[in-house]
Amino acid sequence: MSNACAVACRPLAWLRFPPPWTTTLARTVARPPSLVPSLTTTTRHGLFALRPFAFRTFATTTALSAKKKKQQQHAPAQQQQQEKEDAPLPTGDLTAEQTTALFGAHVTPATGNALLRALQHRRITGSLAERGVRFDDKNNKASYPGVTPSLALAALEYLRAKFPVDEEAAAAAWARAEAQRLEHELIARAERLRIYKPVERAAQHNEGLYGYSELEAMRRRNEEAWEREEKEREAREEKEAKELERQGRSGPLARVKGRVELAQRKEKSEFVRYYEEQAMLIKEKEAPRMSTARRVLPSLAIATFVLTLSYLLATTYHPPAQSSRIFPTTAPALTTCLTLVTLNLLVFAAWRIPPLWPTLNRFFVQTPGYPVALSVVGNIFSHQEPLHFFWNMLLLMSAGVQLHEFVGRGTFLGIYVGGGVAGAAASLTCFALARNLGTASLGASGAVAAVIGALLLLREAEHLVVPGTDWRVPVSSSLLLSAFLAYEVWGLTRGRGKTSIDHVAHLGGYATGMVAAWGVKRGLAERRREVEERRRERGGGGLFGK
Repeated sequence: MSNACAVACRPLAWLRFPPPWTTTLARTVARPPSLVPSLTTTTRHGLFALRPFAFRTFATTTALSAKKKKQQQHAPAQQQQQEKEDAPLPTGDLTAEQTTALFGAHVTPATGNALLRALQHRRITGSLAERGVRFDDKNNKASYPGVTPSLALAALEYLRAKFPVDEEAAAAAWARAEAQRLEHELIARAERLRIYKPVERAAQHNEGLYGYSELEAMRRRNEEAWEREEKEREAREEKEAKELERQGRSGPLARVKGRVELAQRKEKSEFVRYYEEQAMLIKEKEAPRMSTARRVLPSLAIATFVLTLSYLLATTYHPPAQSSRIFPTTAPALTTCLTLVTLNLLVFAAWRIPPLWPTLNRFFVQTPGYPVALSVVGNIFSHQEPLHFFWNMLLLMSAGVQLHEFVGRGTFLGIYVGGGVAGAAASLTCFALARNLGTASLGASGAVAAVIGALLLLREAEHLVVPGTDWRVPVSSSLLLSAFLAYEVWGLTRGRGKTSIDHVAHLGGYATGMVAAWGVKRGLAERRREVEERRRERGGGGLFGK
């Protein structure tokens, strides 16, 4: 169907209003900034260089609806036109003589300077491309009396000659801002009419080349949530650090919290806080400065002395007669292991008594930051955590009884005490050489490792029997010992000082137990050879007598 009738009946051209965007703005928005036409006025264009061209769009609406639409669209533009245009000149206002020479005597100096500031404002903001040099409308006629378009153009030429400004770049920026403002107005109107969802408006400021992306919005939300969690974690760590500093436990020695300190209650009494302060070996935040030899040699001397006593005990001990024993009806192996468990239990209970903390911290905890020589022995009987105490004593009762029955009380005690002291000395030496002074070590793990290492080498079993059952696992004792050693080496290389297990002490215990097992085997071989020689001599002597 033809639209000739609608075209013929549309309002006359002089009854329609121009569109909200002029030709200059339409060209600026439609082209990239590099293609914005120059605003420089030439004599060929004359007065009409910046004057908007009158053109109209094809419309089939009635005059009443078109007028209403025009008024709605021009309301923001009129409001923007009414904003104050007053940009000071770089050299200040002109004098009366200068304004008279530029505009004539009929224009006052105040009006001339106001006109120059208004034009400078349009040049800087880029609105000159849209508004031009027209000041004869009803909004500006009262503000600039006597100003004609020719005078305004002369003032613009004066400003361009005196104060150069990149008007093309400013016009392009103003056109983009104006287009964005109008776009936001259209979006807001669409939201009021329920055409767009309000949630989509939040993404308008950060839209990419391909528009709004829900995945991009989800990524931003996840990043914001992660940043909030990081800030909360940092605030929590800072609060804990301040609490440790208030309690006097900050600095390098604060790393021993998981192994040496008791579990802290939420509310501590004055009694507990007093003995916590008394139990601190170091009041300062840093460990005392001393050489590595001074940290290690006293403890190594005590360890050497204890190892010598352990060797003498293993080689010279003779069990008492049955009537001389305290518990004659109990097996010697069970009595010895239960005695060791009792000693560890007493020290474990002593850690629950605050007045004993100063003594326990000094002699039953080993730390390279403040080494005490006797702690190399006391720490092998010390436990603070229930699980640590439980597992060590369970292994002692299971492996210790078997080793005791195999080698006797003297050798067993020598292996247990010697292995624990050797492991503690090795741990102290390694941490001191590595300058890892904030660590602390305690527990019977090194002594238990020595017992297990000696037992697995002495038994030479081809399979393992699950305790309490008849199940046989086809794993030899030497293979199991190799697995234990591999685990300790792997833990030592993986943790690099950050693990809560003292792998160095365990390896020292295993090494002591293996050396002791080799000595026991050698002693048994020599004893067996001596017995065979005696039998051979006895048998040979009887035959010779005949």
